[in-house]
Amino acid sequence: MGSVGPFRLRATVLLVSLVTITVEIALMRELALRFWEHLAWLVISIALLGFGISGTVLVLLQKFSRMANPSLQFISLQGLALSIPLCLWVGDVVNLDLLQMVWQPTQIWRIGLLELVFALPFICGGMFIGTALQDDPSKVPGHYGASFIGSGLGGIVVLPALFVFSPRQIMLGGAVLILAASLSSIRSPRRATGGLIAVILLAGMIWQLQPSTPLSDDKDLPQLMAMPESVIVASRSGPQGTVQVVQAPSYHGAPGLSLVNTEPLPDQLLVTIDGHIGGRLYIDSAREDFAFLDNTTMALPYRLLDQPSRVLIGPEAGTDQIGLALYHDAGEVTALADNSTLARLKSVDLTAVIGDLYRRPEVSFHTTTLRGYLHDSGSTFSLIDLPMTGADFGGLTSAATSPLFTLETFSSAFDRLEETGVLSVTTHAHVPPRESLRLLNMFVELLNSRNLDPRTHIVVIRSWATVTLAAAKTGITVKQTERIRSFCQARGFDLVWLPDLLPTEVNTSHVLTEPQYYLGAVNLLGAENSSFVARYIYDLSSPTDDSPFFHHFSRLDNDLLAAQLGNRGRSYAEIGTLLLIAALGQAAVLALVLIVLPMLPVVGLPAKTSEQLVVIFFFGAIGCGFMLLEMGFLQRLEVYLGHPVYAASAVLSGFLFFGGLGSITSSKLSGQPARQHCLIGLAIAALTLLYLLGLDTVLDLTVGLSLAARLVIVLTITGPLALLMGMMFPLGLKRLGSRQSKLIPWAWSINGFTSVLAVLTTPLLAMHWGFATVGWSAAVCYGLAAVLSLGLPSR
Repeated sequence: MGSVGPFRLRATVLLVSLVTITVEIALMRELALRFWEHLAWLVISIALLGFGISGTVLVLLQKFSRMANPSLQFISLQGLALSIPLCLWVGDVVNLDLLQMVWQPTQIWRIGLLELVFALPFICGGMFIGTALQDDPSKVPGHYGASFIGSGLGGIVVLPALFVFSPRQIMLGGAVLILAASLSSIRSPRRATGGLIAVILLAGMIWQLQPSTPLSDDKDLPQLMAMPESVIVASRSGPQGTVQVVQAPSYHGAPGLSLVNTEPLPDQLLVTIDGHIGGRLYIDSAREDFAFLDNTTMALPYRLLDQPSRVLIGPEAGTDQIGLALYHDAGEVTALADNSTLARLKSVDLTAVIGDLYRRPEVSFHTTTLRGYLHDSGSTFSLIDLPMTGADFGGLTSAATSPLFTLETFSSAFDRLEETGVLSVTTHAHVPPRESLRLLNMFVELLNSRNLDPRTHIVVIRSWATVTLAAAKTGITVKQTERIRSFCQARGFDLVWLPDLLPTEVNTSHVLTEPQYYLGAVNLLGAENSSFVARYIYDLSSPTDDSPFFHHFSRLDNDLLAAQLGNRGRSYAEIGTLLLIAALGQAAVLALVLIVLPMLPVVGLPAKTSEQLVVIFFFGAIGCGFMLLEMGFLQRLEVYLGHPVYAASAVLSGFLFFGGLGSITSSKLSGQPARQHCLIGLAIAALTLLYLLGLDTVLDLTVGLSLAARLVIVLTITGPLALLMGMMFPLGLKRLGSRQSKLIPWAWSINGFTSVLAVLTTPLLAMHWGFATVGWSAAVCYGLAAVLSLGLPSR
């Protein structure tokens, strides 16, 4: 392909970049279906790991095989096409059980194997782009810009495609496109033979591959389908997950139902999202059919309200809370959903099965987030009932952000209550208490900020399986406490906190060795709050928008957990965090080996050792800085735009598109390259600091605008920064190419590896110090890159 003009090469770079980003996003959905949805950061790191490896592979191939770039490009394209079905096939074969990772450390090696296998397409795609970047130095910015723009287009195209095609179909479609591109470059009988073999191999692998993604046996859906007479009655897929509705006559669920309940349970359908039960739908139910729900702790807030006029049900809270509101004759019930696929199933596809629950005159249904709805709606509510949480007993979600469960979201909800309104949330019970005490501490902090006494505004009760907390806007009266006592006594629930609670009233029905819930409440609601939070085995500090990791409870120092739980401490380890740390450790070792390997004398990497070190730290700094900023913006703008999909589309596509324009623009710069390079790096660092100081103010002032207007504002904000960021890397390659072109694949490798480390480090930094720290770290990286750019080897 080296004999073709720059336009054709650039077009192929764009196609390869488009396909690789499409494969990356589809792979996120593939792993979410098979394992868990919270592995998005792992897929991003796999892609960047593949790009990092590709650079070192190119250095070694060009040293020892002396293969020309056109041949390498042809082989890379065929490798990309064939590796996509290959990695899916191997992924199906590898038996991985994330829940057993704490007890079977060998699972970590299986994770490493999967990472390397899934990195194969990105290694091949990175090799092609790496060889293209070794073209004429004056053309490098244009080639790199084509790569950025192709990735941006791929990020846009794949989202609507996921509504129509499965992740596997999208990935295999990309493989066919790439193979066709490689066949178009055939100029010799040898390549024609290789192309024919590739076509046969690709067709054979696609034919042998399972048509649908196999689900892990630990997921709920395979277990439900193993029950007698279970059948899937509806299914829809989209970027937010595969939603399937299951009719399982052998399974009946009710959240924390009282053990003395005598009310019948209506026929129900189970909603699964990516194989996990996400709620229930009750078939053609009348008001009286929801009576059993009044025997759950979720009914607590209705003992504080005589007859709620307006009830707001948080996103994906499920039919349980809607049915409970209807049973208590709520005047208006507003239900929210932030998963458009699930929303359509509930309100349109299943109407003939479940009846008109979502079309009743007193029920309105909106597809939006809680923060977005509260800002756009001028209404106040008698009750805001948040979705149930705490179902993750293994800590798989510990590394995932939860914008719904932050202090800012709770504050927005509390401010929209009527004068006698109530904010309520239910969580699954854990021993030792975990989510329930963090929620209580959030309520305490919320009420203190409004000069209200938490001890007289909070109620907490528990059952054998759930804990419900309610914060009232006005002080709780004696009449209300008596109603709550009667409610709990009749249903066998335990009191955890009332304004006039006596120690003799707690831990009476579902008896624990120690009244841990009550003791935690006493400490959190008393003068010892700060010291209790500091010494408790779990981190109970309130999550904020800057650090929205509600499900992350482990501390930097886990000695407390080991001291208080002994050998049982391993059972309480957070698998999501352990997986993140394990992936970071593996990537760090691999990065160290493959970055240092080309520096060995046997490889003979050109340039002085001092110049090689400058190359390492310069390209490493911009690799870290770029990903730290991108990941930080992604999290912050998720709340602003009101939906994770909108944030991903706007941020990723915006960064890539404007970065591509920046790369193309950099080829037009004239003057002293080193000085310009340094000034661009300093400008990025300065603009990052400016955003850290003023971004929240701008977003707060414009959050009430339409979605289209907010998308334009996001692109306006990120555009100038991404434009400058897109200049740093191609300018560095252009300067290297003018003197040491053989260093380009190595620089490509360094940038990829350090980007991996940045992606894996970002959530760890944000968990403990917040996303503002991530932003400051990015500014430091670009400031360092600006200084180092002065010492890059160049003409």
